[in-house]
Amino acid sequence: MQKENLSVDYMNFILNKEAGVYGISGVSVDFRDIETEALSGGKQAKLALDVYHYLVACYVVRCAVAMGGIDVLTFTAGVGEKGPISRKAICNQLEFLGVKIDEEKNKIRGEEAELSSSDSKVKIYTIPTNEELMIARETLKLVN
Repeated sequence: MQKENLSVDYMNFILNKEAGVYGISGVSVDFRDIETEALSGGKQAKLALDVYHYLVACYVVRCAVAMGGIDVLTFTAGVGEKGPISRKAICNQLEFLGVKIDEEKNKIRGEEAELSSSDSKVKIYTIPTNEELMIARETLKLVN
């Protein structure tokens, strides 16, 4: 900020709107757009997905270490519910933990389902969220 003489507001804009997957992909903050570009040969979009998948797998491993292992891996929210490409890529990086995703089951989008293969040591699920309901419940708690 000091070197470029940027305001706090502009720096906040950069960090929240122009960094992360958008900064890497140059496409969007929407993973659907990034996946589309990556599948069309976009190298920066593929890099953004690779970084994202790697970081999610790293966080899962950190949690597994803290808990002494994992029995269940659950994907939820936008990417987790509707992102078979991301789910597969993340699970592939976690195979050393016994995580194995079933290719056919992984095609499911937006519904609750088990995705693990029959020989997976870890159960894999996708569970849709209702973010609006959760926001309403949290708001009600604050109001009361």
